[in-house]
Amino acid sequence: MKAAPFQTKRYIAVIVAIALGVAPSAAAAQSPTSYRAQLNRVCRGYTPKLKRDSEKMRQAANAKDAEAFGAALGHAIRLILTQDAYIEKAPVPVSMRAQMKPILQLFRTADSHLRSAVRLGIKHDVRGMLAEFNKVAKLTPSLNRRLDRAGLRDCGSNQT
Repeated sequence: MKAAPFQTKRYIAVIVAIALGVAPSAAAAQSPTSYRAQLNRVCRGYTPKLKRDSEKMRQAANAKDAEAFGAALGHAIRLILTQDAYIEKAPVPVSMRAQMKPILQLFRTADSHLRSAVRLGIKHDVRGMLAEFNKVAKLTPSLNRRLDRAGLRDCGSNQT
């Protein structure tokens, strides 16, 4: 049985995509369950590292060691931005797009505040830096609730 011209073109497109290492329609092909599992797995990998940084910051604050505190804070910010970038780049299944759109917007907003805090910290503007961290802190509860409702608890409340 001979394939229709449209099917032949589709098969060729799939073969080319596979050869290039690109999954055709990855967003459409991924189910909500596999999307949640993928992101929760990634976030679970970051959680122990973030908790270690948090503990290092607590110890440094108690010891009044600004250098150690800054190092742990900087490391935590790098981890958070890396994790958030992964989440933002992951193709969202069509059925979850309406739910994930405000979550991804909150990530972008929080990440911009973190980047601003880093820039202000480099300029030794402690007040400005703390103001940016406070903005992130205000976003966190809402972000965690939304992540939890989306089935991404390991990216939400389990991480804080």
